[in-house]
Amino acid sequence: MTTNKRLRIAIIGAGIGGLTLSAALGFLNDEQDLEINIYEASSHISEIGAGINFWPRAWNVLCSIGLEKKLLRILPQAPDDSIRLVFEVRKGDQPEGIFIQNMTSKGGSVRFHRAELQQVLLDSLSGYLHLSHRLISYEEIGEEVIIQFEGGKTATCDLLVGMDGIKSTVRKYFLSKEGLSDSPSVHPTWSGDIAYRGLIPIEQLEAVFPGHRAITTPLLYTGKTKHVITYPISSDKLINFVGLTAELSKVGTDYDGPTAEPCSQDDLLSIFHCWEEEVHAMLRCIKNPIKWVVRSVQPMNRFSRGRVILAGDAAHAMVPHQGAGAGRAVEDAYILACLISDKLCTREVIPRVSEIYNTICCPAANLVAEKSRKSGRLCQLHAPGLEDVREGDSDVPLEKLEGVYQQFSSELEWVWKESAEVDRARALAMLRSLEVVDATHGL
Repeated sequence: MTTNKRLRIAIIGAGIGGLTLSAALGFLNDEQDLEINIYEASSHISEIGAGINFWPRAWNVLCSIGLEKKLLRILPQAPDDSIRLVFEVRKGDQPEGIFIQNMTSKGGSVRFHRAELQQVLLDSLSGYLHLSHRLISYEEIGEEVIIQFEGGKTATCDLLVGMDGIKSTVRKYFLSKEGLSDSPSVHPTWSGDIAYRGLIPIEQLEAVFPGHRAITTPLLYTGKTKHVITYPISSDKLINFVGLTAELSKVGTDYDGPTAEPCSQDDLLSIFHCWEEEVHAMLRCIKNPIKWVVRSVQPMNRFSRGRVILAGDAAHAMVPHQGAGAGRAVEDAYILACLISDKLCTREVIPRVSEIYNTICCPAANLVAEKSRKSGRLCQLHAPGLEDVREGDSDVPLEKLEGVYQQFSSELEWVWKESAEVDRARALAMLRSLEVVDATHGL
């Protein structure tokens, strides 16, 4: 089955996921027979954000689409397959914190400043980036999708990919067309978590707390209903700080207020008042902390239909407790790019490609979202045998804490024991099976 017309791909959203899909399509499409347009609602691509984490399987994907050399320029050292420290885990919600264990894994993890990663992806852009294009609706008509933007602008494509984030407009219309206008997945809900984020200049922390372990070591400070994660980024010039609190009674509710807003150092010191001095020292170094309400999307049973596909946060925005949300968006982009770039992908086959993508990516992403939720509760000591523990308790048996983090480690094993290449091979095998079916029907 052939076509003389270029396949037209419309990507809604120029975040990490959308930019990765663009870069992947440009690298993998040997025939150069794709017309790629990326539509972004904002008038500019803002260089904001803090640290972002990738596990070995997501790092390998980035390498597979030709980004390794560019990314190595913003890393202090090249990742490898050696056993590396993921986190030194401490119980930090007491005046004298205690060491629990070192979490290690094959390959460790790769951590970037989000703005630096974003720039690499922009430098690798394939296709055309259209700013100030806010989608308001779409309509699938025959073998085309008609896209309507604010201000009367329109576009036409053969495949629409919604990577427009947690507040996705594409998801809203997708669910409506599935007859699910009242689905709890239409709008994101509060996870019960709040994250307090900031960047700490390493020189400043060294000045106020010489020899602070966060300068060289990724750390996870655990405590009842709260935990703190820190790690160096930007070639070890900055420390990414995230302090998380949980209010379990609010899980799945609406949050009546801004998603992100400034807060003060005094706010942070009050929230973590009984924590060890190592944590307080970092809090005193955060000049402009941000309070971020952690929201997520209720899991959906389907990410695609016909010529419309949801990916990244638009499909499965999840809590950050496994540091896997961005990596999952990268995997979505990779699987989809491999399918689109295959010689068997034509305009007529797009609905089948959409179904293959859904079969591979929907259950995988929903599993990661569930593991992330479980991991957050473990990090905040919501675990069997610890029901009576309160913040600041210093007499929690070490073996119980070790048991919690052994369970946490087991929830994370997939990030280094499994490979996205397995899913890629499955997806392409399914596409090949369609070729066999078509050949049989032609007899």
